[in-house]
Amino acid sequence: MESRLRASESQIEELKRKNEEELKDLKTSFDSQVENLKMDYQAQAVNQSVMEARFGSELEEMKTKNNEELKDLKSSFKITEGQVKNLDKENQERKVAFSASLSAGGSGHTGPYSTLFPLVYKHIFTNIGNAYKPATGIFTAPVRGVYQFRFHIHGQSGRAVAVELHKNGHHIAGTFADQSQGSVSSSNGVSLLLEVGDVVSIKLHHHSWVFDDWLHHSTFSGHMLFSV
Repeated sequence: MESRLRASESQIEELKRKNEEELKDLKTSFDSQVENLKMDYQAQAVNQSVMEARFGSELEEMKTKNNEELKDLKSSFKITEGQVKNLDKENQERKVAFSASLSAGGSGHTGPYSTLFPLVYKHIFTNIGNAYKPATGIFTAPVRGVYQFRFHIHGQSGRAVAVELHKNGHHIAGTFADQSQGSVSSSNGVSLLLEVGDVVSIKLHHHSWVFDDWLHHSTFSGHMLFSV
């Protein structure tokens, strides 16, 4: 029994020795792996530093350039946006057109008078831009541009029918009709360069008359051709 016990103790000692050697080997291997990982990490850190040192200035230049280009794009966008707004405003201002007749529904003559008499065309067919005022019969140019005007007159026999187109109170063009029997009609038209605030109106010539009724014979029309 004693010899067996000694043999078992010897085996246990051998196992302990082997376990310690294996544990030592494992620790050595683990320490080696840890050291390798540290070296790899340090190498990567060095590489990153080298890359940053090498390309850092180029990256900053690219960032600066991109920021400048972005600012230029924003500035260009603002200019373009402003141009669009101006074009839209100009487009709205170009939408100027009106057409009206003397009679608002009844029938009869206007005139005669001993002096020039401003005609007020009360029946509105269209008045885009509201440049024509039906209360006064006056058209006021909202923008500088070229405008075209047309005016038609109608009358009964036995009296002359004559009107004049005036710009800022000055005679520009007129039309006249007269015959002993039947009705008469006449028309005329002009294109004018108007400044902002210039006024255009139709005036009845002295000692003449003009007729209108629900058929709207006597009319005054105008529209903007283009701005300048």
